[in-house]
Amino acid sequence: MDLTEREAAAVTRLQRGVPLVERPFQVIGETCGLSEDQVVGLTERLLANGEARRFGGIFDARRIGFRSALCCMDVPDADLARIAAEVAAVPGVTHAYERGWPEALPRDWDGGPRNERWPNLWFTLATEADRFPEELERLRMRCAPYAIAMLPAVRRFKIDVVFDVRTRDRDERVEPQTGVSLLQRDQEPPVLLADAERDTVRLFQGHIEPAAACFDAPARKLGVPVGELLARLASWRERGVMRRLGLLLHHREAGFKANGMCCWPCGAEAVLERGRRLAACPEVTHCYERPARAGFPYTLYAMIHTGSWQETHALFQRIGQEAGLADGRLLFSLREFKKTSMTFFQPDGGGR
Repeated sequence: MDLTEREAAAVTRLQRGVPLVERPFQVIGETCGLSEDQVVGLTERLLANGEARRFGGIFDARRIGFRSALCCMDVPDADLARIAAEVAAVPGVTHAYERGWPEALPRDWDGGPRNERWPNLWFTLATEADRFPEELERLRMRCAPYAIAMLPAVRRFKIDVVFDVRTRDRDERVEPQTGVSLLQRDQEPPVLLADAERDTVRLFQGHIEPAAACFDAPARKLGVPVGELLARLASWRERGVMRRLGLLLHHREAGFKANGMCCWPCGAEAVLERGRRLAACPEVTHCYERPARAGFPYTLYAMIHTGSWQETHALFQRIGQEAGLADGRLLFSLREFKKTSMTFFQPDGGGR
């Protein structure tokens, strides 16, 4: 990204979420030393050149009655592309990657596979909660004879990645109660949305055109006054239905090309404290506790991004030491088969 210091500050601010006011780009410009037109133009430019994916809402799936889970498979290399295409074709699959160890790095490095065989196809499946078992079973049939292991999040330590393009550091928000139990969250009833509210979700889960008065066109489409729309979005943000409304970057195009999933074994008595320490590392973008599985006994997961394999490996070692973790594994994202935002309340009930 070729940005001035002020533009880079605006990009970070846009990712955090715009203020829910009639002229949000004006407010961001005032905080970053830019005009409203400059912030709008910057947003348009990033979208046009592919460095940004969209400008829109990020919703909490659980709060509106959806369920998602990380899944993995061990597929022979010769069949990987075919099975990955089957997985990526499912509407409810939002992310799908080949993960493993790059040939450029020695296999006996800390976190490397040595002589182990890891699951190599990783993806996220998300559907309406009552349809999830059916959709997972359908996907298992499509991918037979290769088994799908499900690794749902047990505890969430960190979400909402924001990339600071000035330093390639991360500037994410952390859950106010770091280490919230998602098993307890599952017992909470979802927020029931009326038809008009579902229409709002359908609109804002897509791309909203950046403009000085960017809420005017959505309000017209929904047939409500701008003030009423802003109040609805603000209420959702307060209740956790919508995490933020902002700019989503393509991290690879923004210079964060070496994505790594870090996994450590961690006993139940230590996972809360170690997870909190891991989430406190600014370079960690997502952090979860997940169940161990046969042949892959790791329970604490973190995502990191840098510009090279070597940098990512060095970062994996450092954050593990800082969090008091050992015997971890680092699975690099070698190939991207699919990456898209979740979509809700579609006719097929899945994601895009």
